[in-house]
Amino acid sequence: MSQFAEFQHVLQEFSPLLDSYWPYVVGIVLGILTMISGLSFRAYMGGPDCPSEERIDGKTVVITGASSGIGRETALELARRGGHIVLAVKDEEAGNNVAEEIRAMPNGKADVRVVDLSSLKSVRAFAEDLELDQLDILINNAGIAFHPYEKTEEGFEMHFVTNYLGHFLLTHLLLPKLKAAKQGRIINVSAQAHIASEIHLDDLNLEKNFSPLEAFGQSKLALILMARHMGHVLKDTNVTVNAVNPGRVRGTRHMRRSPISSTYIIKLSMQPWMWLLLKNPVQGAQTSVYAAVSTQLEKSTGKYFSDCDVKTPSANAMDDNLAEILYSKSLLLVQPFVELPEIVTTNE
Repeated sequence: MSQFAEFQHVLQEFSPLLDSYWPYVVGIVLGILTMISGLSFRAYMGGPDCPSEERIDGKTVVITGASSGIGRETALELARRGGHIVLAVKDEEAGNNVAEEIRAMPNGKADVRVVDLSSLKSVRAFAEDLELDQLDILINNAGIAFHPYEKTEEGFEMHFVTNYLGHFLLTHLLLPKLKAAKQGRIINVSAQAHIASEIHLDDLNLEKNFSPLEAFGQSKLALILMARHMGHVLKDTNVTVNAVNPGRVRGTRHMRRSPISSTYIIKLSMQPWMWLLLKNPVQGAQTSVYAAVSTQLEKSTGKYFSDCDVKTPSANAMDDNLAEILYSKSLLLVQPFVELPEIVTTNE
């Protein structure tokens, strides 16, 4: 019997089944179950929403990198909860667009101030021009990723200064205003990438062995160590310092230089997987919002949060000796460029 004849014979045997409606019913049910499973997995990967409904009426919030991505969504949500938002951005036009969205809200308040976190001189100018008697919440959110090796005019590797050292300086310059608030909060936005990284104390600019992933990871690890050490130093004050992990997030400017975005074909082929496995910016902002608004966290300091809960970071991120050394080195790095009005160096 030929192969074609065998195929016809098989079709004849299955014809009663194929002529019924059951194959279609089974196909539809399997399709629905697959869709439900996919959506359930997507919801799981998106993480929880902020569990707190608390408001921050009358409080002032400075958010760096608030013109797009996680920073933008954090700014919008905190504005909805009554906060006066100061958008600290490099792109003034994009910042003004977000400010207009906030001002369109009932009682929405927003100001735009330009700052380049890669320039310590720009950070100093921003702090000097910030006309606030007190500051309730500082969210160190701005960051870059996948940037090729580049040193700034002040001599710092771009990831290190933009993601970490600029925020380190900004935090100290604004510390008097945070202490003037009833309860000041400093929130450092870190990343999952800190887990696979270390602090290169003898080569913070990674001149000997640079890779964009290591540079990004080191800068995000440094933010956790900064929060941990300053949490100890400020434990008897009204200011808390915590780090948050937004998770892996799509739809941010981080992705512009990512290998995923290297060609249109790669980007297009990765879209379904990115949708399934990565958070969107609204989901990525939830832990920052939680750390900013929850009254249950008034005494929490030096902690690391992920998915709106305290989590354990990497072993390097819990090294108190490393945190203290990095802190001291960071003070030395910023002092040649600016005279800090108030430096925290001891745990009194």
